[in-house]
Amino acid sequence: ADPAYALAYSMLGAVYMELRETKLAQQNFERALQLSPTDSEINHRYGWFLCQIGREADSLNYFQRAIRNPLNPAPWRASSAAGVCSMRKGMTKEAETFFQGALRQDPNDLTSLVNLGQLRYQQGSLEEARKLVSHFNKLVEPTPESLWLALRIERKLGERVAESSLGNQLRRRFPASREYQQLQRGEYD
Repeated sequence: ADPAYALAYSMLGAVYMELRETKLAQQNFERALQLSPTDSEINHRYGWFLCQIGREADSLNYFQRAIRNPLNPAPWRASSAAGVCSMRKGMTKEAETFFQGALRQDPNDLTSLVNLGQLRYQQGSLEEARKLVSHFNKLVEPTPESLWLALRIERKLGERVAESSLGNQLRRRFPASREYQQLQRGEYD
């Protein structure tokens, strides 16, 4: 009905991305960006696509466009996704900045909470890591990843009762998870 409808091309790109049709996804995303180069949702989706195909550094440009767009109703989503892609590339300082930016805009951004918690754990900022993952676990049902992170934080803090409680939750809720298998083998880090 409208061959110049950019969001339709963006959605096609997202569908092809899910189908792992990389070439078709790229063509549709690029067409969407030709039609609407400043659209924050299109830039966000294309950035996520690039991140998924191993072009993390390229993805950051598109996330930045989405973040800077004053009409973007949810810029923290792009900040959070840029943080994930930065982490994949080993760019921890950049990831930290993106996650902090996302949390300033939305203190309940789940992706940023758990990923910044992981970064803080790795940096040895255990109290802050505990606060972040605890907030995540209060907002939603804990995931195997969030329980495992919380357990390792409590272990490092020497809180054996909390560690045991989290281990029991992990066993009860996610007995087939990779995280529970790591717990059984004693592979904490």
